[in-house]
Amino acid sequence: MRALAEQLDRGEEGRDFTSIYSECAAVLYREIDYLNEGRNADRFRRNFRSSSLPWVRAPRVYWQYCGPRVLVLEYLPGIKISDVPRLASAGVDLQRVAARATEAYLVQMLRHGFFHADPHPGNISVDPRTGDLLFYDFGMMGEIVPDVRERLMDVFYGVYRKDTDLVLRSLVSLQVLRPSGDTTSVRRALRYFIDNIARQAERQETIQAIGEDLFAIAVDQPFRFPATFTFVLRAFSTLEGLCKGLDPHFSFGRVAAPLAGE
Repeated sequence: MRALAEQLDRGEEGRDFTSIYSECAAVLYREIDYLNEGRNADRFRRNFRSSSLPWVRAPRVYWQYCGPRVLVLEYLPGIKISDVPRLASAGVDLQRVAARATEAYLVQMLRHGFFHADPHPGNISVDPRTGDLLFYDFGMMGEIVPDVRERLMDVFYGVYRKDTDLVLRSLVSLQVLRPSGDTTSVRRALRYFIDNIARQAERQETIQAIGEDLFAIAVDQPFRFPATFTFVLRAFSTLEGLCKGLDPHFSFGRVAAPLAGE
């Protein structure tokens, strides 16, 4: 697989398949380490315990019963986030669940720098009594180091403010964009991308479509996306599918805008 990734890199200037392969391999090996998963669960729970989102919960780890092949967690029952009929019959506010799930992920990525990379329906439930989000299965986690997180927040804020210069500077700092003397064509591409995000938000188009636009721009421009971006887009694409199942009128942009403006 590594050889194939290296071969693909020779023909794809905008993508780093070798790094993506290495990151996926590392995640796979970490995912089957139960002690690592327990540490992840503890860290995730601590992050939200000290945050302003008390409605995000994760199970406690009973370390005295754990080992490399055994992981014992607190029992946290709930209704699967994709089980819309059961949630509705329990009187759960579906729009609020969708908004909370999105806010929880933005906080994970932009504030904590440590995020659940596999938000499929089996890994998130809702407590019907309180509306709390319950997260499970912490084998596949993503991490964004502080300096990268700060630059990502700058990108996010720049897109929100439609500030092409801020987005450009932040992408150079992230080494996503290779600096060059003439940035005219890059600025034009970024302006198109930022304007297109606004149009997609108004038309309630998907994160997946935005990701496709981003990678399409990279074909013609000197962009190189780190492996972490792949996991971020994958997580948000999966999450968006869940949110649209809860709320057909769900718009990622509307939920994200208040956080971007902070």
